[in-house]
Amino acid sequence: MAFSFRTASPATAARAEHQNDKLETVSVLLCTRDRPQLLAECLSSCAELIHPPGIEVRICVADNNKVANEQETLRAAQVVGLNIDYGHEPRRGYASARNCALRLAIASHADLAIFMDDDSRADPRLVVEHLNAIKHYGADAILGRIEGLSRRPREGRRVYTAGTGNISVRRWIYAPEPEGIGLRFDQRLDLLGQEDREFFAEVIRNGGVIRQSCLPLVYNSEAEEANPSSSKRKFHDRLTFAKMEGRNEVVVARLRHGWGKAFTRLALRQTPQLHRGISDAVLALAVKSVDAARSKAKMEEARVRLAKVGAAISGFWRPGFERQAARNGKLVEIDNSSKPENGERSSKVRPPRQQLPL
Repeated sequence: MAFSFRTASPATAARAEHQNDKLETVSVLLCTRDRPQLLAECLSSCAELIHPPGIEVRICVADNNKVANEQETLRAAQVVGLNIDYGHEPRRGYASARNCALRLAIASHADLAIFMDDDSRADPRLVVEHLNAIKHYGADAILGRIEGLSRRPREGRRVYTAGTGNISVRRWIYAPEPEGIGLRFDQRLDLLGQEDREFFAEVIRNGGVIRQSCLPLVYNSEAEEANPSSSKRKFHDRLTFAKMEGRNEVVVARLRHGWGKAFTRLALRQTPQLHRGISDAVLALAVKSVDAARSKAKMEEARVRLAKVGAAISGFWRPGFERQAARNGKLVEIDNSSKPENGERSSKVRPPRQQLPL
């Protein structure tokens, strides 16, 4: 009789090795840029966090302003009775700021790092519920809920796509070798966005398990209005953001995974958009004579979807758009041909006549 033995993959072995690591220090990570009032409100909510018995809770602020605002940030924290860990990252971008936050977590010996946005407010039980969920589900990361933005999902479900609005990660994910695997956000995506989605995809590829929990909660009452894809936003803003998302999705795949992955992502993500866009356009024309308002709304939806498809196709030969600029209704191409001395990539606004065709 022949026997075969399967050995655990290095990623699975790494995860198993750290499953019983103690959770004694928790760092709440805040990344901020040019939003001092929102940061102050966020820090005020963090001052109300419940500290579980035997757990040290630290607040880390990664300042992504070009010029450090250390004294102003420390004063804002002191007003609400907080002592914070402060770090300054002058290179503009989502990934650079979040890597700075991870360095602060490592320096504070955090066993668990909780990311949240500077325009959100923490529920007092945020740390308690993240710790409870990590232990209950035996997970490596817990995706919490953002009240005002995310729908109430199924508790405990396994997650394969995640962002940094409210999520906790175990130390082995971000600690440098040999203590961990030292994952970092890809700085090539600083201005493009999707760096958090790619980071957590790497967590999964390295054997990590991400679970959803509705109990770790942050509040963002203006999240829906601030979301550029929301139907409450102007049509121009939604159209601009859709073009950015479509092109950047392909550009990110091309940068990180090669042309084959970019083509696969285009086919899987944009084919349904194309079908729905055409269907919406046909429906808009069909009901135009009997319901003008509905026809207009459907035609706008069709234009947004088809513009996203067109922008995605152009991502094979055009550079990506700045995500933050698109949130503000502008299409700004990232110019990779020139790199200023401070390390930031320069950008250029596309003239209106060069906007993507609808």
